[in-house]
Amino acid sequence: MSKKAKVWTLVGALTTAIVATLVALFLIGRIDYSLKTNPEFEINDERNARDLFEAISFGEVENSIIDTSELGEHEVSIIIKNGFGNQETITTSYKVVDTISPTIEGDETITVLKNDVSGILKNYDIKDNSGTELKTSLSSECDTTIIQSCNTTITVTDEAGNQSTKDITVSIVADPAIASLGKNEYYIKVNRSQNVVMVYALGKDGQYNNLVKTFVSSTGKVGSETPLGVFTISSKYEALYLVGNVWGHYAVRIIGPYYFHSVPYFTKGNPHWDNLEYLEYNKLGGGASAGCVRLATKDVKWIYDNVPAGTKVEIYDSDTLPEGVVKPEAIKIDVESPNRGWDPTDIDSANPWGV
Repeated sequence: MSKKAKVWTLVGALTTAIVATLVALFLIGRIDYSLKTNPEFEINDERNARDLFEAISFGEVENSIIDTSELGEHEVSIIIKNGFGNQETITTSYKVVDTISPTIEGDETITVLKNDVSGILKNYDIKDNSGTELKTSLSSECDTTIIQSCNTTITVTDEAGNQSTKDITVSIVADPAIASLGKNEYYIKVNRSQNVVMVYALGKDGQYNNLVKTFVSSTGKVGSETPLGVFTISSKYEALYLVGNVWGHYAVRIIGPYYFHSVPYFTKGNPHWDNLEYLEYNKLGGGASAGCVRLATKDVKWIYDNVPAGTKVEIYDSDTLPEGVVKPEAIKIDVESPNRGWDPTDIDSANPWGV
């Protein structure tokens, strides 16, 4: 090789070395990355600065925590470094959103104590990822001053407008021990053969073994028998129009068209119930109705006032009553009396029978 060629070879090698050195120096100083476009994070989600980048080819980001505690747009400055001490400060933005609805955990049927205004919602564990104040409401207020059963819907809304609902049935009872059992306070048995209604209260052992009321009744006459079975009380009516163009006072639905109600009246009370079918009243104790269970006004009013919807009613036939149960004697109205339009048990102060 000539001297000149050797020189050019040396020059080429030096040039290559210089270029390689320059490239190496460039790569050493380089910081390369791409940010995410319009990044969004859930409120209170655990995030760090690395989550703002789509990719980082050269360099490492300081893994600092990103604040996601408040909804809305946020701006943050991030330092990204390479292994040779070079660094760059990047300012970027992100948005904190809330797309997750609150949760409502608890039973669909609960029992609460009478007059316990806060008793309904405290049965439920209501949570939300936002940690912000939640708006909680019931679709209809269950009046806890009344022993009853009511249906309502819990609605929970968070700050972002996410909403959750839960349909529940609430039984309101008087005894704290009963409330803790989570059952209806009463169980009603109707001996159709004997025309006797027996109301049993729930004992602290969880059994319906405490007889609290015994009423004489009129169940369905032959051809219109009261149905046998176990049913669940639902709706109640202070006045109900009945078959035969007559009215029942204090009607409590057993099932379908079958109710507990007073002996029928020819007209609806306005304001007094003083137009009683007195001949039908004198049939209490025997089959006489079109299928409903008739009771004296005072007796059916007790059921109306005290026994909530959801209570079970067992209607059965037996030639005998349970031990210790005595069939009450039915009152008979003198059909010649000017007071015959009044039920003798009606507590109306205008009742001439002087109850």
